[in-house]
Amino acid sequence: MIFLLACTGDSTPDSGGSPTIRLVSPTEGAVACGEPLAVVVQVENFGLVEPVDSGEEAEPGTGHIDVMLNGQDAAMAWEEQIDVYGVVDGAWQLKVELSYADHTPVEPYAGQFVYITVDNEVCE
Repeated sequence: MIFLLACTGDSTPDSGGSPTIRLVSPTEGAVACGEPLAVVVQVENFGLVEPVDSGEEAEPGTGHIDVMLNGQDAAMAWEEQIDVYGVVDGAWQLKVELSYADHTPVEPYAGQFVYITVDNEVCE
C-alpha cells in the first residue's frame, strides 16, 4: 500500500481556517528606510491575487493586501513582499489588512499594525 501526502502552502484559499495576516517586517518600534519602505507579511488561509474589475467575479477565498500609513492608503499588493515608495522621514502607523479581490474587507477582520519611524539616513 502506498500513501501520498500532499503539502500545500498556507496562503491557498482551500487550506481551512480563517484568513490571517502577520506583519513580519518592519516590527514595532523599528527605524526603517522609506525609499522604499520594505514591508514583509505572512498570509495564511487566503490566496493572493490581483484585484478584479467591477462586475467581474473573483475566486472565493482570494484577494489582496492593503497597506496604510497613518490611516491613508499607501499600496495594494498581491505578494508577501511589498515595497512602498516615497515615505518621508517621521513617525508612522503602518497597517496591513486583507481584502477580497473585489475590494470588500475580509470577515472576520484580518489585519495588523505597528508604529515605526522612517529615517532615510538608514537607507543603503
